[in-house]
Amino acid sequence: MAGPRGYHSYRGRGSKGKIALAVLLVLVILASIGFMMMQKYIVYDETGTPKLVLPEKTGEPQPPEEEPVNITIQEQEKKPLLQAVELGDDPAAWPAELADASGQNAFCVTMKASGGQLRYSFESAAAVGGASVAGTASKAAEVLPALLEGEWYSVARISCLRDGGVARSNVDTMGLKNTGGYIFYDGNNENWLDPSKQATKDYVSRLVCDCADLGFDEILLTDLTYPTVGKLDKIAYGFDANYETQAAYNTEQIANLLAAVKEALGDRDVKLSLELSETVLGNEGADETAGIDLWNSLMARLDRVYVPTVEERVDAMVTDALEDGVLMPELTDVPTTANYQCYLLLRK
Repeated sequence: MAGPRGYHSYRGRGSKGKIALAVLLVLVILASIGFMMMQKYIVYDETGTPKLVLPEKTGEPQPPEEEPVNITIQEQEKKPLLQAVELGDDPAAWPAELADASGQNAFCVTMKASGGQLRYSFESAAAVGGASVAGTASKAAEVLPALLEGEWYSVARISCLRDGGVARSNVDTMGLKNTGGYIFYDGNNENWLDPSKQATKDYVSRLVCDCADLGFDEILLTDLTYPTVGKLDKIAYGFDANYETQAAYNTEQIANLLAAVKEALGDRDVKLSLELSETVLGNEGADETAGIDLWNSLMARLDRVYVPTVEERVDAMVTDALEDGVLMPELTDVPTTANYQCYLLLRK
């Protein structure tokens, strides 16, 4: 028997409809994702028509190309050892002497000789009484500029304290006196400047600075000592109670003179060197009589040490402290067998 008309029990939607709806939804989602991923492969031609360009497949993934990095290792250029030739007393002959040089790369000229003679017309010395100027000084002033502008390394030799004319003319302000208050004469009948006096420091410093300003690459100081021959007990050295011995006081005066020269040079680009005897060098660089203490009071302000010697003894002088370019043997012949090839070739 049928139930009441128009009434049916509710069974809900059919399962097939739900499945179809779910599949459709998944397809829409996948299509959207695919469309977004493919956007980077869509290109447009000149007419504006879109085209799909897929990347080519390769066997293995390739890493991104890196720009090459060029690394340049610059080796420090090794400077040649200094091989200098000493020029003579006649400035007119200097260009020819350099032209005849056999393999040297530097020259040395005497600007103030032992005894005090000036080989160049220094304006700073014009007002100093007793200063002796060589007759060739004007010729030196004429020839030197061209030599100093050339490729040659240049060294100026300056005698510091053995200076009779200036010492005798300025006994009180510059001269080294004897105990009687007069100028001191050494065993060679020569007079010396007193390194402890300010006027002496000023005079030597001005000459050194003048040479640097001329364009010399290096200044070689000679006779930077107290006298070592004669009646040395007659020298009025002076003294200060702060020093334990007279020798310590004398050493300090030489060191102070060198310090004054170094300070006067300031930031000038020039080397400062000192000539010592082979005897003093062999005595650990010390000579109490001369007031020299190389290692404890002088070397810190020096670039080189020059030593007159012979070829046979050159190699034995080279040490860790006095190495190539620091020790400068002064020879009369070009070394042929010495391992050390840095030298100043003196005129015979």
